[in-house]
Amino acid sequence: MEYLYHYTSIETLALILANKTICFNNLLNVDDSEDAETFDMGKFGRFVYVSCWTSDGQESIPLWNLYTPDMHGVRIRLPKFPFKKYSYNKDEYFFKERVETYINIEKIYNENKVSIVATQPELIEIQYTDNKEKLYPKVRNVSSEEKFQQYLNDGKVENGKLDLTYSFAEIGRYKREEWEFQKEWRYIYSVSPMGLKESNPPTIDKQRELIRRIENKDYEPPYSRMFLDLDDDVLENIEVLCGPRMNDAEKIIVKALLKEYCPDGIYKESKLKIRK
Repeated sequence: MEYLYHYTSIETLALILANKTICFNNLLNVDDSEDAETFDMGKFGRFVYVSCWTSDGQESIPLWNLYTPDMHGVRIRLPKFPFKKYSYNKDEYFFKERVETYINIEKIYNENKVSIVATQPELIEIQYTDNKEKLYPKVRNVSSEEKFQQYLNDGKVENGKLDLTYSFAEIGRYKREEWEFQKEWRYIYSVSPMGLKESNPPTIDKQRELIRRIENKDYEPPYSRMFLDLDDDVLENIEVLCGPRMNDAEKIIVKALLKEYCPDGIYKESKLKIRK
């Protein structure tokens, strides 16, 4: 699989081309309302952001219907991982070694709202299932609820250590079998609701505050959407397929956008003949 496909509106195409960015939506905002749910932590997917694509190179009438305005939108094709790469040296932004990442860490650091693991985003193939344990994964593992509450209250743990982990590993990776027609792939990353500046240098009080934010099921996500920059040259390889109900004026707009921002991009029109 060399390419992925994304159905969207003409307006969103214009923003992608002009800003050279791809939008990642918070899981609270995607069409499957179960995506953000977990077994034990409510809508823990509020700390997860995704960009949704399909691997199906054939036109999909359901996807045209779902994600474009009455089939008047476009389907874009881009290579896998079309994002701009950033390099950071050891000790920059608290890195312990030199890293390459698709995340603009400088921007994240200056905004100081979240922390993100530099190895993200992942590209995953959605698995379709009716297994409730997968659809509603368990997130929190704690060795002692009593010690956990004591730690939150006074920062101390008596009579031994406290083991506490939150796992994002199963969130946003499964959907019910009814969604299988999407043949969906996702770029996905999770955030910690405390900025890099705020969380460093680490202290017990900062750790407790972070845990309180995570545990608060009413805590608002730091962003409703986030954006990753596209690689400078990737738009040269873009293919834009016009929707089956687009009129001549809309096609002129799409052609003008390609001419302005990526003159080497490929323009195509839908093969579907659907009554307008």
